[in-house]
Amino acid sequence: MTPAEEPGPSDSLIDPVWEAVVELLLPLGPVTERRSRYGDKPALVVAGQREIAHYEAPGVVDVRITRRGWRRFGPIYDGDRRAQRRGRSDWIQLHLTVDDVEAMSDLLSAVVHANRS
Repeated sequence: MTPAEEPGPSDSLIDPVWEAVVELLLPLGPVTERRSRYGDKPALVVAGQREIAHYEAPGVVDVRITRRGWRRFGPIYDGDRRAQRRGRSDWIQLHLTVDDVEAMSDLLSAVVHANRS
């Protein structure tokens, strides 16, 4: 892992929501934490390559769901103020509390599974 890919020492203290997302998704493997390719912020990557989530701001996490994943979860979360999808993008911006992370664990878990293939 190059220094640019490694999470910084303060990333674990960055935001309790981000930490909750990391704790939920890392065990689903093969997920690792490193620097985002979209800026100087922490991210989660599946299979060492595809970025599936990154920290955006306190309480805000961007996740890549894929179109297929959104077809499954869109009817559940479309219109939910916590999940904002722009157009046909694979990325959804989640506005969460720590409690929301557990409540949306089905959607967050789908992010890992949708991006493995």
